[in-house]
Amino acid sequence: MKTRLRIAALLTAAALPLAACGDDFLTEKPADFVAPENFYQNAADAVAAVNAAYASFINPGGGIGSSDYMGRNLWMILEYPTEVVTSRLSANNERSWIDNYHFNFTPAHPYLLGIWRAAYAGINRANAVIARAPDVPMDEGRKAQLIGEAKFLRALHYYYLAGLFGGVPLSLDETREISSEGKPRATAAETWEQIETDLTEAAAALPTSWSGSDYGRATKGAALFLLAKAQMQSISQTGNSAKWSEAVNTLAQVRGLGYTLDPNYASLFDGSNERSSEIVFSIQNIRVSGAGGRFTEWFVPFLTGLYSSVQNQFQAEREFYDSYDATDVRKAGTWLTSYTRPDGQEVSWSWTPGIEVPYASTGPSVRKYIDLNAGGGGAEEPDVVLLRYADVLLSSAEAINEVSGPTAEAYGYVNQVRARAKIASLTPGLSKDAFRDSVYVERRHELAMEGHGLLDNRRNWTWSKARLDASMVNNGTGTGGKNRSPFTSSTRKNYAGQVPMEEKWKLYPVPHAACEVNDQLTQNPGWPVGACAGGGS
Repeated sequence: MKTRLRIAALLTAAALPLAACGDDFLTEKPADFVAPENFYQNAADAVAAVNAAYASFINPGGGIGSSDYMGRNLWMILEYPTEVVTSRLSANNERSWIDNYHFNFTPAHPYLLGIWRAAYAGINRANAVIARAPDVPMDEGRKAQLIGEAKFLRALHYYYLAGLFGGVPLSLDETREISSEGKPRATAAETWEQIETDLTEAAAALPTSWSGSDYGRATKGAALFLLAKAQMQSISQTGNSAKWSEAVNTLAQVRGLGYTLDPNYASLFDGSNERSSEIVFSIQNIRVSGAGGRFTEWFVPFLTGLYSSVQNQFQAEREFYDSYDATDVRKAGTWLTSYTRPDGQEVSWSWTPGIEVPYASTGPSVRKYIDLNAGGGGAEEPDVVLLRYADVLLSSAEAINEVSGPTAEAYGYVNQVRARAKIASLTPGLSKDAFRDSVYVERRHELAMEGHGLLDNRRNWTWSKARLDASMVNNGTGTGGKNRSPFTSSTRKNYAGQVPMEEKWKLYPVPHAACEVNDQLTQNPGWPVGACAGGGS
């Protein structure tokens, strides 16, 4: 899949409806447009259509840029709101509005619309497969797998939409436009129910593993684990606490599928260990322009010498960086504190005045997913790991604790993760609330910058709100928070006087531009209604 699926999928998926593709996944070649009714003629066509659905996470097509979704903006929306990372831009920058829960953040923020459009573009590609593959003359077992893959991918897009916005329009039929025009928002319960239906059906159809060039496709384990995460995530929006027990059972199935923790934590993110037994599902990247990742541009320090467009807009918060145990290997595995420039100069970082030269950051930059051998954005090798076994273990501990309290089994799962990190076992005898808090702290250190931060916040709003409220102070520069001038190592969050943090941040606002083309959309509580038709889902 590293070559066959990725290159071909990106070439086939430049527009909607889907374009045609040959069976030779090893050859880069342009694809002619073929109408959907003429495209699905054989098994190769059906496989190409599924490959295009995978590619929607990297290149959504339809005029939507790769940075609008998985290539950048989704990560900004998911990670900036936590106490883990900051942009260190001026208070009036649009990224600081996310970073600081700023009052300037409105439903008109451009990142919201890009994510909304990109997710629905990917949903539409999956819908096309689900609608048309059943009529393709091919092996029925393989056909069922392809449809299962499409349902997994559709559910993954909806998982992000629901986690960000709550209930959203449910587009389950193929359309010719990237929009949800004319559809009202489903309730949060209906949206999560559809996600669970897709994932249950996908898990029943998908194999436990793929071999050879098919490695990287969705598996039974990926579908089951995303199902468990959806069951857990839905509770904060629906109030259906019975989902904790369902998640306990679903996670038990995942643990029985043979995944293990990798002994080398850092290798999971640098492109050297992409078939680790810990990885449940990842976005497949390759060092080919338009077919790879693009995080390096946004993560690494300015003076690496990689290429001229380095942005360096994800840096560790001081207090979080200092919170790791002294022996925790995840600190070095997550944050880039030294590197070698192309000219051979060794550069290191420390919390000292003037650290912007030569490291060129006021805080350590992100190490995960960067490619220091990349030639530019969109051509990076490391796969982006979305689901892995350490998260299965921590999710298991969290769910068990909600159902039965901090049992020995729940402790055991947390301690497996801590043992791999080279730190001591969790303090015994914790209360249910204290154990819950400990699991969330563990998730911060284990899963930092992997796209889980905001969803963790919302799943345990009381916990995360208290941590963020405690950081709502000015950083001492007198300019309203995170900035690059003057440089400072005091990086505590500043929320422009919003103390405590407003409840409206439990959900992002529905994009105004989406409401302008769909007059049935309603706005989330607390946000300006604008073009939307009134209050809340």
